[in-house]
Amino acid sequence: MKKNSNDGGSLILGGPPQANLLPPEVGLAARGRVMRRNAIALIVLAVLIVIAAYGGASFFAIGAQAQLDAANARTVELLAEQAKYAEVRQVTSMLEKAVVAQRVGTSTEIDWKDYLTDIQKSLPAGTLVTNVVAETATPFTAFAPPSVPLQGDRIGELRFTATSTSLPNVQKWLDALATLDGFVDASPGSVTLDGAAKTYEVTITMHVNKDALLLRFDEAAAAERDKALAEKEQAAQDAADEDAADTDSSTDGGE
Repeated sequence: MKKNSNDGGSLILGGPPQANLLPPEVGLAARGRVMRRNAIALIVLAVLIVIAAYGGASFFAIGAQAQLDAANARTVELLAEQAKYAEVRQVTSMLEKAVVAQRVGTSTEIDWKDYLTDIQKSLPAGTLVTNVVAETATPFTAFAPPSVPLQGDRIGELRFTATSTSLPNVQKWLDALATLDGFVDASPGSVTLDGAAKTYEVTITMHVNKDALLLRFDEAAAAERDKALAEKEQAAQDAADEDAADTDSSTDGGE
C-alpha cells in the first residue's frame, strides 16, 4: 500500500523492508561513471562521423580532381589539333573578311548598262538616249539629300539627253520612266530643235533609290528588295484593274 507523504514522496506500507546503507558518495560515483561512459560514447560517435565525412569529402575530391585532370588533358589535345589547322583558320578568316569587304564595296553598285537599256525600252520608238552622266553614293559617302521638300530619298542621279525625230510628249516620257524599278522622280529641261539633224532634244534629270541597286553579294537584301518590288507591282496591277472595272461600270451605266 502506497501513501503520499507530506514532503511529496511516496511511502510504501506493508512492503518488504529495504534500507540503503551505502554512503551517498557511492551513488554519486556510479552516476558519474555512467555519465563518463555516455560522454565517451558521444565523443567516439562524433569522431566516427568526422572521419566518415572526411573520407567522403576526400573521395569526392579525388573524383573531381580526376575529372579535372581528364578535362585538362582533353583541352591540351584539342589545342594541339587546332594548331595543326592554324593556316586553315587564317585562310577562313581572310575569306570571311573578303566576303564582308565585297558586300560593302558593292553595296551602292547599280548596273547602269541594264538600267539605261530599260530606259531606252520605256521611251517611244525613234527616241535615242545619249550624253549619259551618272552619279551615285559610295560605301563611305552618302548621296546629296533632296534640296526641295517632299522629294523622295535617293541614292543616285542620272542625267541624259533624249532625242526624237518628232516633237516629244515629255509627260508621256516621264510616266514611262516612273514604271522603272528604283524611280524616285524626274525633271525635264527645255525642248530644243537641232535644225541640222532635224531632231528634238530633251535633257532629263532622274533620281533613283535603293531599289535600283544590283546587290550581287547580298542575297538577303536582294530577296527583300525583290519582294518589295513584287508587292509594289501587284498593288499597281490591282489599282489598274479597279480603274478598268470602274470605267466599264460607268460605260455600262451610260448606255
